[in-house]
Amino acid sequence: FPQDLQARITWKQIARDLRKHKKVLCVVNSRRDCYDLYRLMPEGTIHLSALMCGEHRSSIIKTIKKRLMEKGILRVISTQLIEAGVDIDFPVVYRALAGLDSIVQAAGRCNREGILPMGKVVVFVPPKPAPLGLLHKGENTTRELYSISGFDPQSPDLYKRYFELFYSKVTDTGEEFLKKLIPSDPKLLDVAFRTAGDEFRMIENQNARPVIVRYGENGRLINKLQKHGPDRHLLRAIQRYTVNISLYCAEKMEREGLIAEIWPGFYAQSQFNIYSEETGLEVFRGNFPIDDLIGI
Repeated sequence: FPQDLQARITWKQIARDLRKHKKVLCVVNSRRDCYDLYRLMPEGTIHLSALMCGEHRSSIIKTIKKRLMEKGILRVISTQLIEAGVDIDFPVVYRALAGLDSIVQAAGRCNREGILPMGKVVVFVPPKPAPLGLLHKGENTTRELYSISGFDPQSPDLYKRYFELFYSKVTDTGEEFLKKLIPSDPKLLDVAFRTAGDEFRMIENQNARPVIVRYGENGRLINKLQKHGPDRHLLRAIQRYTVNISLYCAEKMEREGLIAEIWPGFYAQSQFNIYSEETGLEVFRGNFPIDDLIGI
């Protein structure tokens, strides 16, 4: 940990530090941060974020695992999605300041096989805070705990204190939503699954719009959806090629002819040059307003 968790450093400083390592993973808090840092890195660096569709991300993760087994340079800039059950092992991991749980997840990608006597995990304070919401609360909770004497990342008691403090800051525990699902009579032991489904779709539609991108050989899936409409098997296949963006961003891209509604409620990429093999859907290159709370 740095001595001062209030002192932010620039992406240029982080990029300079990362270049000193032949194999290094850097995990940041948002898709914008991932894109900005990646652009400062030398050729051959790998970018990984939810602006890439699932099929693309799987391919990138396979490439990372393969290159980890080889000699040579491997530098990866990723959002926290790499912390979710991805089995990789780097000798050095950098993590933007976040909740202690996220920092531990990132640290779990460092020397997990015990090949080295000791791995190296570096926590840094990025140029801007984590996106508002739970990520931001986690970052502030870590900062608050750090200011208290006796901060020891190796101590299990620290994590108990962290979660107690973190959940004391969470104002929305979902109680109103639970009241709709669980009947007043506990003997019924029933849950309103239809209500749950309706509520989930409503929240999803308010915040994000999935866009089907053109990646690999999925053009036939897009054509099939456009011609015949969705069915269960097609939806399962096409889900691997979607990227979630904010509704406002999607509407702007639609007005500019970059995406189009190919079937009622289904939107697909209509311009071929807005999806990159390196960074996925090019929302930042076009300066579109994207909400970092949507996806990772």
